[in-house]
Parts: sequence; C-alpha cells; structure tokens
Amino acid sequence: MHEIDQELISLLSAKVGMLMEDRATGALTIGSLSAERQKAAIDTLAAASKTITKLADAAQSISK
Repeated sequence: MHEIDQELISLLSAKVGMLMEDRATGALTIGSLSAERQKAAIDTLAAASKTITKLADAAQSISK
C-alpha cells in the first residue's frame, strides 16, 4: 500500500472518531430531552451516521 493511501486512511479514520466522539454525549442524553428536542437530536445523529458511513466506505475503498 502506498504511503499516501495509508495517510488518507488514517485521516478518514480520525474524522470518523471525531464525529463519533462529538455525537456520543448527545446520543446518551436523548432520553432526557423533550419530544421536540429528541427529534432534532435524532436527526443530527442520523446525519452524522450517514457521514460516518461514507467516510468508512471511502477508507475501505482505499484499503482494497
């Protein structure tokens, strides 16, 4: 594997980790929110999940 590929995988993986960390507290506290705020928090988690999946897919693609 080329050095640039390893670097890209590291960067993509780091971004995944940062997104997961950023959303973890919100995910753990959703139950304490009002129904309206719960929907907004779940929407935020869903969007982050989609981004995380895309980043992980990109890392997998590079690693093949």
